[in-house]
Amino acid sequence: MNFIDSFLNKITMYKLVLFGLTAISGLAIIFGFLGILPFSALDLSYSLILLFLICLSSNILFAKIFKASTNIESWAITALILFLIMSPSPVFSSQTLILALAGIFAMASKYVLAFRKKHIFNPAAFGAASVLLLGIGGAIWWIGDIHLFPAVVLVGFLILQKIKRYDLFFSFVITNFASILFFGLLNGSSISSALSSISASFYIAFFATVMLTEPLTTPPTKLLRLAYAAIIGLFSGWPFQIGPIYSVPEYALLIGNIFSFIVSPKYKLILKLKEKNKIAKETFEFVLNSQRPRQFKPGQYMEWTLPHKNADLRGNRRFFTITSSPTEKEIRLGIKFSDPSSSFKKRLISMERGEYITAGNLSGDFVLPQNPNIKLSFIAGGIGITPFRSIIKYLQDKREKRDITLFYVNRNTEDIAFREVFEKGKKILGIKVIYVLTNKENIPENWEGKIGYINEGMIAEELPDYKKRLFYLSGPVAMVDSYRKLLLNMGLPAKQILTDYFPGY
Repeated sequence: MNFIDSFLNKITMYKLVLFGLTAISGLAIIFGFLGILPFSALDLSYSLILLFLICLSSNILFAKIFKASTNIESWAITALILFLIMSPSPVFSSQTLILALAGIFAMASKYVLAFRKKHIFNPAAFGAASVLLLGIGGAIWWIGDIHLFPAVVLVGFLILQKIKRYDLFFSFVITNFASILFFGLLNGSSISSALSSISASFYIAFFATVMLTEPLTTPPTKLLRLAYAAIIGLFSGWPFQIGPIYSVPEYALLIGNIFSFIVSPKYKLILKLKEKNKIAKETFEFVLNSQRPRQFKPGQYMEWTLPHKNADLRGNRRFFTITSSPTEKEIRLGIKFSDPSSSFKKRLISMERGEYITAGNLSGDFVLPQNPNIKLSFIAGGIGITPFRSIIKYLQDKREKRDITLFYVNRNTEDIAFREVFEKGKKILGIKVIYVLTNKENIPENWEGKIGYINEGMIAEELPDYKKRLFYLSGPVAMVDSYRKLLLNMGLPAKQILTDYFPGY
């Protein structure tokens, strides 16, 4: 699993989905050539090329009309999904028009049906549902063919492992299967018949891992995501009909999208760079002006889009924690720049005052508990300090005292960022801050912090009541995993350990 995670950490979710769907599509064309699928390789190739051209051209057109930035992965992923769920078209047949309309409707939904530049519906689901509503066609979900199932499971597993949304997946699958079984029995079907219907639904693996998990149309917190998945699972398994709307996966997903829109932040921010400051070794703080009110909880993160030429495999989007507090006027980002940096970070560090970056898709459960009496312990490694800077600054401005101990781990003293905020937190709030340096060869004279890596002894010494505390871990994946195992071995239940995870979509 470590090898898989190491590979996944080098690629964004969008690129992973793009490459995975491309591989499945290529395999489908090969199977078509070999006669394994009920479609010819020619029809499949024609349909794929058609959808690529339609989605690309219409996406460029709508982006120009609405003066929005474009993203290569977005339109290509939509084209691939439509290819894998819509009926393939023979060359220049009537199905060509249906595929073209599905692609156009899908791209239009991102711009026409957007609220404050944030699209509401899953584009592929909207495209398929639109032609179905017009009565001229619809998705046949041929991706559920048994011969493609192993490839779908592999790609789906990689996506879930990348974004850590297994709870979303299982909430949907369990609700969907329970719904199919319940309504099947209610309508007089036998248990074996209902179970047979479930076992034949191979397309569910694709739907639940590729379409359901699209980050831009899912709610921002875990409980809301579980409800979102359960709603879609219910409506995709319940044989309902309300006028022209009935139980098919694409309609169920759109219903879920409406729920997500209602409960999610309804904005995208276009932020202007005000200043850029070096705050630690290889670490910069970006101070950004926003014309809209900042509606987030300290500790949450957003997706940041910065279009640039010659983007590398990681693309032009990233998820970063908001470093500032909601009480501050500007939005702040703390970013560490390693060498070599990605094309995104190279463009980011080259930004000049007055240039713009876009932020949206606010998410994250790495926030303070509602009960102010719960004792807390924060463990941060390197730039993983950013959510704690946001939280502690918020508590300072609100003059809200909580029992907090912060372990801040860095290699050297020059790597320490936001020290003034934490020192002020010690004075105003009584927060206990423990600085930890891991490079034993470069410890300054009169160093009053800890040396080495955090271990059981250090935690027990500084926190005799550690079993009564809620721990927050933020930093590099390997560090977070290591300290989580350490705490579990010390007898803490998993529910007392929160980890800051954002998937690097």
